Amino acid sequence: MTTTMNVAPRRRTWPNLLDEVFGEFFAPETATPGTRSGAVPMNVAERSDAFVLSFELPGVRPEDANVQVDGDQLVVTAERKFDREKTEGLEFRRVEHRYGSFARTVVLPKDVRFDAIDAQFRDGVLTVTVPKAEPSQARKIEIRSA
Repeated sequence: MTTTMNVAPRRRTWPNLLDEVFGEFFAPETATPGTRSGAVPMNVAERSDAFVLSFELPGVRPEDANVQVDGDQLVVTAERKFDREKTEGLEFRRVEHRYGSFARTVVLPKDVRFDAIDAQFRDGVLTVTVPKAEPSQARKIEIRSA
């Protein structure tokens, strides 16, 4: 799933508004990763020197999360494992906690330093800092006689 950010205001129509209000309520309980209720929640902020992306991964251990760059895409994957040892002897009547694999793909702008991306994990939040590249300077190209 590729996510692109669009900052243009969205026109609110009744179907869109109803979907925003009730969409999660009527979503299937067994949503698959990448669907509306299975996607990794993300915030994107911008500083003068970098973009800062934070991903909510509650219950995920740092060693079960992965960040990689594939071309111009930042790919975040994680897995929350169901701990069978802690639940032995229990008979669940309902399970609403999300378990399994999660993924989020974000297309990065071209003017970032792909080689300097940093990731930190703290209290169930993965923070990825993507430094901006220096703006390229125009340069004159000498024209040679053929």
